[in-house]
Amino acid sequence: MIISVGVGVVVGGLALVASTSAVSFRSAARAASEPATPSPRASSPRAADAPTPEDPAAPAFTPADRFSADPAVRAACPADMALVEGDFCPKLEYRCGRRSSELGHGCAEYVRGVPCRGEPDPRRYCIDRHEWPNRVGESPRVYVNWFEAKELCQSVGKRLCRRSEWTLACEGPKRLPYPWGFVRQPSPCNVDRAAIPFDVNAMIDERTREAEIARLWQADPIGSHPACISAFGAYDMSGNVDEWTDNLADDPETNQPSTLNGGYWGPVRNTCRLSTKTHGPKFTFYQVGFRCCADTIDGVEVSPPKPWIDREREDG
Repeated sequence: MIISVGVGVVVGGLALVASTSAVSFRSAARAASEPATPSPRASSPRAADAPTPEDPAAPAFTPADRFSADPAVRAACPADMALVEGDFCPKLEYRCGRRSSELGHGCAEYVRGVPCRGEPDPRRYCIDRHEWPNRVGESPRVYVNWFEAKELCQSVGKRLCRRSEWTLACEGPKRLPYPWGFVRQPSPCNVDRAAIPFDVNAMIDERTREAEIARLWQADPIGSHPACISAFGAYDMSGNVDEWTDNLADDPETNQPSTLNGGYWGPVRNTCRLSTKTHGPKFTFYQVGFRCCADTIDGVEVSPPKPWIDREREDG
């Protein structure tokens, strides 16, 4: 098993292993526009940097599905991306209809038909079909911070997804709490696996970090869950690995620029609208990955997205 590991900055103290306080808007904006400080590479056998689709020996980007043959999708987005075209709801509250005693998520089934309480914002863009490196058969890359995720997306002509872009791609046009519907289980995605206690010292020490990540690892290779797909054709948006998103792009004056969406393989809240805002942009951990977004390439004129100002709760 090859685990793709990126190395970021680990700050002592346990809100997991690294917890960085939220930065001010000015410092976040300045930092986001500057290259991330290079960090030493992990001793991973193969860390996934920029994908190389020109390599004929490389695995296919995505398995065949009903989206692959859609001519509108293929014209609008590169082959490794899905087209998202729909209205983003800026104010939607999931309501739990049936509680659960399970640790972590707490809701077994959500209420259907909850209305959007904000003005819908029409969107049209592309999103990676899979978590980075977006290559079927490989492991999703983890242990990257927000700055590194942004740089890697930029290195292939894409961008780190806005939080609103990620949310819409996950919810689909019906604004589902999970990509598959309203009921937590049974789930087609990699969620609700038992958590394994981690060793803080082993995670901090670069000499033992990779072995510790391997011991904790319960993510599945990209493409392992073909039924874990959103209505727009994006895979594994709930579970597998947590994903960085760009809250600063949605809200330029936020003090919480870096957000995590979708949860990971453990028993946590993996809903589409979940956003963890409490980790700063230098945070890294063994289950934190990302995926990228991009503008469409078919020449269709698209209005710029409206800001999404969502500061009511630290966690959604």
